[in-house]
Amino acid sequence: MLGTAFAQQRPHYSQYLQNMSVLNPAVTGLNSGMDFRMGIRTQWQGLKDAPKTGYITFSMPVSFGGDMANYRASDLGVTEPETKDDMFDYNSSMSHHSFGLLFLNDKTGPLNRVTGNLTYAYHIAIGDRTNLSIGVGLGVNRLGLNTQALVFDEVDDPVVGTSAEINKYTPDLNAGVYLYGANFYLGVSMQQIIKNKLAFDGDYTVGKEVAHYFATAGYKFWINNDFSVTPSVMLKVVNPLPKAFDLNLKFAYRDNFWIGGGYRKNDAFFGNIGFNVARVVGLGYAYDYTTSELSSVSSGSHELSLRVLF
Repeated sequence: MLGTAFAQQRPHYSQYLQNMSVLNPAVTGLNSGMDFRMGIRTQWQGLKDAPKTGYITFSMPVSFGGDMANYRASDLGVTEPETKDDMFDYNSSMSHHSFGLLFLNDKTGPLNRVTGNLTYAYHIAIGDRTNLSIGVGLGVNRLGLNTQALVFDEVDDPVVGTSAEINKYTPDLNAGVYLYGANFYLGVSMQQIIKNKLAFDGDYTVGKEVAHYFATAGYKFWINNDFSVTPSVMLKVVNPLPKAFDLNLKFAYRDNFWIGGGYRKNDAFFGNIGFNVARVVGLGYAYDYTTSELSSVSSGSHELSLRVLF
């Protein structure tokens, strides 16, 4: 018997503030220099076959000549102010192109999605202190089904045949816009623009990808010269599911150490902590306390993130 089920098809992230590229390709090449980031998330610990997600992103600004002929890639992009005094020296980046890569592996039970994207963004200088970027990500998805992990009422059910693993390849397209300055950001993005039909038995009338819409915003307030607090919000729309949102609050010392937390509607409370070393290496950790009905079988979720800025 076949039915239709609706669920979010993209992973949750509690540390998306540390790597907005996983949500919005317009962030590609925002920072000066080469930017490498990676993360690992294990969701709903204690629940069998719960989601496990890993990602790697890389991006850098690129000079193509013309007005940028005399600039190196490291001269493009912006550097986030560490103190309130640094705000006075902040300047928007000159308009520039950026390229990047994104690799994502998301495994839930017998299903394993691997995504590879080439991302591109163009950053436009708006005045002396603000940039607007427009980005796109294009690549391919591989959705794999481990048939040996499936249990049927009938042995050798013809729905999946005799293969140990079935793989389906589909194109992937994402796009976004990002407005940012010294102490604020505002972004909108859309993932899975191509609504690919999905099936492992040849019946493409049952399953398909659905578009995911994200809106993010945050503003940094300075408590004094060294300490800041940044409230932020993310709205997520995945039809026909109810609208969802994340509320976050981040306290930081000179952007070298931070601690914070948040709430994800109908899912979890989460806390995070992290530090940067000499603006080069950053490490973060987040823990989710599950508030949904899964709390009876799950001890929560864990997420680690690493950043290296060359």
